Amino acid sequence: MKGLVVINPLPDIVFFWGDVEFTTHINRLGAREGIAEQNGISDEVDQNALVQFFSPLLASHRFLKAELDNPYSSISCENGFLFVLRQFGEHLHIAVCGDGSETEEFLKRKLYVFRRLAGVHYGPVIDELRPDSSHDRKKRWTYMSRLINTWAHLASTEQSFLVEAVERLNVNQALNETCINILEQALSKVRSGGDKHAVHALLLVNTKLLALYSSRNACELQAADILAITLVVRTLFPTGDSLEELLSFTHTPSTPLSVRRVTAERSPTPSSTDYYSPSSSVEETEQEKSEGQGDSSPQPVPNRDLFHTPIIPHEQDSFHTPAAVQDSFFTPHQPTPASQRAQQPEQNPLLLSACEEALDETAESSQEYFHMPAFLQTPLCTHSPHLLHCVPIMPGTVLVIVSEVPKSHLAGHICQCLLTLVTTEMLQGKTGGSARDGVQGRNQVEVLEGNVKRVLDATRKMKGGLERVHKDLVNRWDLVRKGGLLEYMDSTAANPPPRLETALSEFTRTLKVLFRLLFLTYKPPQAAEDKQRETMDAVQELVSRKISDYKDYLSVKAQRNVTMTTYLEDFPGLIHFLYIDRSMDLVIAPAINVTTHPEPGCFDATAVLKVKVWEMVRRWQHYLQNSFTSSVVRDGDFCYSYFLWFEDPSGNPLSPQQPVKQVQGAPPGILAGHYYRDLCSRCFPTMPVGAVNCYELMCMHVGVIPAEFVASHCRKLAAMLWETSGEAHSPISLL
Repeated sequence: MKGLVVINPLPDIVFFWGDVEFTTHINRLGAREGIAEQNGISDEVDQNALVQFFSPLLASHRFLKAELDNPYSSISCENGFLFVLRQFGEHLHIAVCGDGSETEEFLKRKLYVFRRLAGVHYGPVIDELRPDSSHDRKKRWTYMSRLINTWAHLASTEQSFLVEAVERLNVNQALNETCINILEQALSKVRSGGDKHAVHALLLVNTKLLALYSSRNACELQAADILAITLVVRTLFPTGDSLEELLSFTHTPSTPLSVRRVTAERSPTPSSTDYYSPSSSVEETEQEKSEGQGDSSPQPVPNRDLFHTPIIPHEQDSFHTPAAVQDSFFTPHQPTPASQRAQQPEQNPLLLSACEEALDETAESSQEYFHMPAFLQTPLCTHSPHLLHCVPIMPGTVLVIVSEVPKSHLAGHICQCLLTLVTTEMLQGKTGGSARDGVQGRNQVEVLEGNVKRVLDATRKMKGGLERVHKDLVNRWDLVRKGGLLEYMDSTAANPPPRLETALSEFTRTLKVLFRLLFLTYKPPQAAEDKQRETMDAVQELVSRKISDYKDYLSVKAQRNVTMTTYLEDFPGLIHFLYIDRSMDLVIAPAINVTTHPEPGCFDATAVLKVKVWEMVRRWQHYLQNSFTSSVVRDGDFCYSYFLWFEDPSGNPLSPQQPVKQVQGAPPGILAGHYYRDLCSRCFPTMPVGAVNCYELMCMHVGVIPAEFVASHCRKLAAMLWETSGEAHSPISLL
């Protein structure tokens, strides 16, 4: 019995997702109390009952935050229900679990991930989740529900989503170079076809990154955005087949996958998919994927001496290892992208409806060309508008082309205005009613004024509906300035005066209207859409033809990327490990979910291993949130170890300038927030951004292994993994 609710201050239900049990529970309670229009057996939740039940929770949460600065974080009920609450902007997000299957930490992470996914699809205009039409609302809610279900499934089955880091497919050098050349050709073909601002091309195999190619002047595609794109791709083109079924799929170079276009004007027709139906539940997918460990060729390790790293206790539980130079998500010999300056027409938000229809139970998701707007993170903008073009190449393998859109610089200014309004607490009032330093308040107002001026200058000559919005924006900003914004920022008042509060709310609403008109409602000419489809058809055929010979190889590597057998000889007693480079958010870990089917009644060692690994990761994440950066725990038959350390870009060890302190906020990861970036900022307040690299290593040994061997394995394993990447600098002390 699970659910997720987003409520605005009105209060209106901006978004609702609930399983059948929770929906039925709400409807029956509403019918019993006489506030539901239905008899409690409908498949859809009664909106009136939902508002009635959650409004008191919203009111009390708002009161506690405004008066005591101590709002709810979670509520446990006697009947077993667990509510986890988080306030993001003006919206209250509530995750519910009534059957005990999800913990408070998992529900908290779910809320943060949902917030990120909503931002990827709608930017800062989260109210777009609730369109006026009930039909459109249902489709958007259905799509977002399936997206969050996909994340929940991957978080429970894929190690990359467990630790929230990108896992690169470990393939040979020849295939690396082949894929880079293919992506370069694909990007060139898309540009010559009319989309001159396509900036990234990437190949995804299941949840793993095979290759990424970016144009010279493009901003680097962030790891969190790659994970978000992976979630979208897995939702649109799910793969739940066993390895044997994938290998049996025939696909010749002369017969590429047919493309069925998904657009706002022409939605999918009812049909069944060739190898998987989106209507299949997450549970069915898990049943199809069994767990085990297979063999693959060992990873090559350069002939370098391993460094010595004795275990030394540290007051702040940190230790040091050699550093790796930041490598981008490119396969070898590709330059790191520099800056982003390009434009590409944006799609109509009705494409989101097409997205939702593409996920209907009858959609042929294995044979679709799909495009959608997406708002990705760049150094200059938290919601930079882009366009995603996705085409399936073969089962489990999808090509994604990422294009920029017009006026992306304007999106940065709008987002900066909205971010300033939220981070300086102009809208919600000051935390605890504390006064600000006069210089600080004046600087914040100046920053806001600068961004507003840029927005007004950029929209001054726009015509149509944008001309009216520009005038409204000018008038609203005048009311904000005349309402005494600077005086309020310098005062000790906990909340802005009513006049200023109203002006700020209207100004914020107008900024969101401008963002929506610029980036969520523009529709390119039909001729341009047709040409884009033809281009993507040709690109799909090109890529399919050139990598079809690697189909079986990629199908195996997708589920057996790195195997533990590679390390057994050098590390006797080591059962599993996860190594994460948090400077680039890349993870290396032996595969667990392989497609072997044990006989009924037989002991499944891999299933036990998976449970232990997931418990280990959740335990270390909890310890890290409580300021522990290194720990060794012997639990039953196993010994678990965890280490987090810092280095400069040259590989020199860094001791934190400030102790690691417990803070409230997003859980460890990158989808939920910027935990490790913020951790580096807190521990090294005087260091510039990017000057500190962070790394994690989690190991699982058999319990009989002595502690000194565990320590030796950790330092040798870290050295081997670094040297395997070919980017280690020099031997240094790890612990």
